[in-house]
Amino acid sequence: MIQIPSSKKGFTLIELMVVIAIISILASFTAPSFKRHIAKANLVDVVLYASTVTGTADEYIMANADFPTAEALESLLDSQVPEGKVLSTSVTRIDKEQGLIIFNLKDAIGIDEGATLTYSRNTQGVWQCQTTLATNVAPDNCQSSEV
Repeated sequence: MIQIPSSKKGFTLIELMVVIAIISILASFTAPSFKRHIAKANLVDVVLYASTVTGTADEYIMANADFPTAEALESLLDSQVPEGKVLSTSVTRIDKEQGLIIFNLKDAIGIDEGATLTYSRNTQGVWQCQTTLATNVAPDNCQSSEV
């Protein structure tokens, strides 16, 4: 009977450490990108909610010829505030056709607590968005006030 010598198979500790180092380096390059994508994903619900709120405000203005108060707007909204994303919403009336709706955001990945989305309506009925979020995270329709 012939016996075949068995050879040891497997990775050495050095080989495993090199592989772990390479994976760590690759992960460090992709982490900021993931953070930005998660922040943008968290903002999708907020922007959709803001669109609903501004649309409801437009309907109120057409029906009442006056910019709504916070209470009037809240009573008309049947959609819920995005859970865990919007800290508060405030409404500022400038005149019968103009006003601001400010959404204060909660702390989340890539979003600092107290960051805002500010929608302002001009006399032509056009809504413009300003935000305190970083430019790379800000929604496409919002102008970032980041320096």
